[in-house]
Amino acid sequence: MKRHPKGPDPRGEGEPEILRVNRALATLTHATEALIRSTDEQQLLNEICRIVVEVGGYAFAWVGYLQHDEERSIWPVAQFRDDEYLIHARTSWGEGENGQGPAGMAIRTGLPQVFQFAGQAEAASPWRKAAARRGFQAHLALPLRVEGRIIGVINLYSTDAAAFDDEELPLMANLAHNLAYGIGMQRIQFERRRAERELKESEGRYRSLVELSPDAIVVHTQEIIIFSNSAADRLFRATAELPLLGKRMQDLAHPEDSPHFSRPAAAPPGGVVEERLARLDGSFFVAEVSEAPVIFHGVHARQVVIRDVTERKHVQEQLIQAAKLATLGEMAAGMAHELSQPINIIRMAAEGTLLMIDRKKAPPEYQVKQFALIADQAGRMSEIIDHIRIFSRKDAGAVSVFDAFHSVRLATEMMGPQLLSNGIEICLDLPSQACPVRGRPVQMEQVILNLLSNAQDAVLAARLDPAKPNINRIDVLGVIIDDAFARFTVSDSGIGIPANQLDRVFEPFFTTKEIGRGTGLGLSVSFGIISAMGGRLEAHNRPGGGAQFVLVLPLVTERLSRMPASALDRPGRTSLPAGSKGRHILLVDDEPEALRTMGAYLDELGYRVSRAESGNAAFDLYRADPADLVVTDIRMPDGDGEDLVRRLRNQAPALPIIVVTGHIGMTEKLEADAAKRIAILKKPISLSLMADTLEQLLQRH
Repeated sequence: MKRHPKGPDPRGEGEPEILRVNRALATLTHATEALIRSTDEQQLLNEICRIVVEVGGYAFAWVGYLQHDEERSIWPVAQFRDDEYLIHARTSWGEGENGQGPAGMAIRTGLPQVFQFAGQAEAASPWRKAAARRGFQAHLALPLRVEGRIIGVINLYSTDAAAFDDEELPLMANLAHNLAYGIGMQRIQFERRRAERELKESEGRYRSLVELSPDAIVVHTQEIIIFSNSAADRLFRATAELPLLGKRMQDLAHPEDSPHFSRPAAAPPGGVVEERLARLDGSFFVAEVSEAPVIFHGVHARQVVIRDVTERKHVQEQLIQAAKLATLGEMAAGMAHELSQPINIIRMAAEGTLLMIDRKKAPPEYQVKQFALIADQAGRMSEIIDHIRIFSRKDAGAVSVFDAFHSVRLATEMMGPQLLSNGIEICLDLPSQACPVRGRPVQMEQVILNLLSNAQDAVLAARLDPAKPNINRIDVLGVIIDDAFARFTVSDSGIGIPANQLDRVFEPFFTTKEIGRGTGLGLSVSFGIISAMGGRLEAHNRPGGGAQFVLVLPLVTERLSRMPASALDRPGRTSLPAGSKGRHILLVDDEPEALRTMGAYLDELGYRVSRAESGNAAFDLYRADPADLVVTDIRMPDGDGEDLVRRLRNQAPALPIIVVTGHIGMTEKLEADAAKRIAILKKPISLSLMADTLEQLLQRH
């Protein structure tokens, strides 16, 4: 920026400079008052331009907003005092001649620009004649930045060539900053008013649609029902004497349950959960419940949609459970071999190391190597167990982009030992590249496991037919088609599917297997999963015999979700941040060896550790000597971990707690409480991960 050189003021003892600064201060003050009084953006811009001229004593002021047209023009939106100057002085924020002035440079650089017309002949040439006729000597352009983005510029003109010096410039920069803030606030207010108008218009439509809905819908605020549609009144058997309006949501819950709608953090908005609910006459039913925030008559509320599924659940419950147990049984049988391998390595490494230590032939580096091998194999077992745990539970994970080839490999590896034990060869042919699709990876594995399980049954059935060739083979093939789709085929050498039943194999509860084998749900569930992923699942008979299932999924271009690293792959902690030593940790576990090992590890890291072998003993210890953090197991005699967590929460609501569990289902139950300073570690745990988690909780506490 070029400025007019400062020198002694001919009007005496610096008085003009003081006057300029005082006028700038007055301008800033009046502008701040205008921010408070303004009711819309245009009024604010006009008022600021007026204040700059009338209070600040400047010759002219205007505000321009940048345009994204071909010329990159700066469009005047407000001005005061001179209506004709801007007609002759076309400005731009581009690189052309019209963009070399202060306004264009202020927008491009994001910095204030001061120009004296007398000393900037080349850059000011498009406006010099118009400026000279009006007596303009100096021009200050200040960028307007709203929400981190430059939207325009405010321009100030003075007939004094010494204007905008080092005293005056910061005050005008503050004015521009305040103006930009005011513009942002006015836009927020405009959007709010527009939303309010649209809300009023939509409330009538909302009520009509809700009344026509076959599902029960209630709206509540602060747990008090403020609206119910006709379907809700019928479902809950409300009457004029006993209406739903005014009832607490808790009154609709089964007395033994904690309802989803009383704890909205338990599931994302729009997620469907099953609840046992109570009618007003005291009877109970099972429902699917979803909930989402709404604005009802201008009040923030929550809308709950309730669908009675009691009859459907009664029909499906036993069959679904039987199918789940059958799948778990097959998976458990297949995992026996997978788990025996790392256990075998761990035992051999441990016994070998003990032998070498006994014979004084185990230097420290040898011991470190053997212990690392044991830890690595323990991590391998942990991954297998965790995969079984994840697969076994109801999948409520978020939809993400994942590698479908990886899920197919995992499912094949899981089922492989079972197939081999039955003398069935499985041939897997997948490309080495990734296969990004959108969905839930566990559900993809479930589909492949269902197809492999059906193929296994078909191959075993074919052995009973002497006319069938004894091939005993299942082929799993995956290919990428035109970089747009992934195609998977699961083919078997079994008995095939009767031609008159091919169109029915995906119907719920339909099965071609003999009575006592199969529930008829596997293919129906698989079809639903693939359809939800935007794909298709088809069944065919192979010309040479056997069945073939074809699965096609659309590829996505987004990045694959990063798979979490195994806890045991993380380096162990070697030091603690300053201030952690001496913090009090209470360890609770009914397994003495686990308690001793965890305690020794934390002792070595400098914590003060207390130990208890039951929930009741731990609670007594806590009351006698409160800990900074509690690490507890769940399944224990004499007071389990769940009860201990509840009692500790009542005693100290903000107490950080780490729960260590290997119980399927317990993890999901406790994860809903994660916002209440509970961390979940799944067995088998890594001591270094435990220490990392513990330290993070302590630093936040």
